[in-house]
Amino acid sequence: MNTAKMPVWSWTVLNVLGFQAVWLVSVIGAGHGLWWPGLVVAVLFAVLTLAFTPERNRDLRTLSIALPLGFLMDSILVQSQSLQFASPYPLPGLAPVWIMALWLGFALTLNHSLRSIYAKALPTFLFGLLGGPIAYGIATMRFEAMSVQGGTLECALWIGLVWGIGLSVIRWLDLRSTSTEKGQTA
Repeated sequence: MNTAKMPVWSWTVLNVLGFQAVWLVSVIGAGHGLWWPGLVVAVLFAVLTLAFTPERNRDLRTLSIALPLGFLMDSILVQSQSLQFASPYPLPGLAPVWIMALWLGFALTLNHSLRSIYAKALPTFLFGLLGGPIAYGIATMRFEAMSVQGGTLECALWIGLVWGIGLSVIRWLDLRSTSTEKGQTA
């Protein structure tokens, strides 16, 4: 498949569908005590995305920033005792493998299906502030992939702050590394 000849909207649709598959398999698997199904689908999504993306280097750079920061963000949420993840493999006090599978898939949407949001600071922050609690709420209520450890509103606000700030930092570091890379090649 030559993505250079694909209309942008079709690549965007494939990107959205791929990440939705990662999300659903990850949270359904975790809700049933299985950490590995989401990882399998996420790796498949990543391999296909990186094989066909017109922006492979940019995606790899974004992944190198988002994966460790995503691990840190979700580990902070666990350590703060705001939430507890189902299937906490390999270590209960840290972000589990299935959450990292979600981060792998999510990071590969930032330069594609989420590019219009990720392009600007305020929409990126608001997306994290609102989208984080919504996604975690759905994973909690519909799929039992995690549980809230405090008051629901308090937990949603904390998740929103962690996600709003965290996603903004990911964006800032990503842009900074892009400008540094361009300065070195000029």
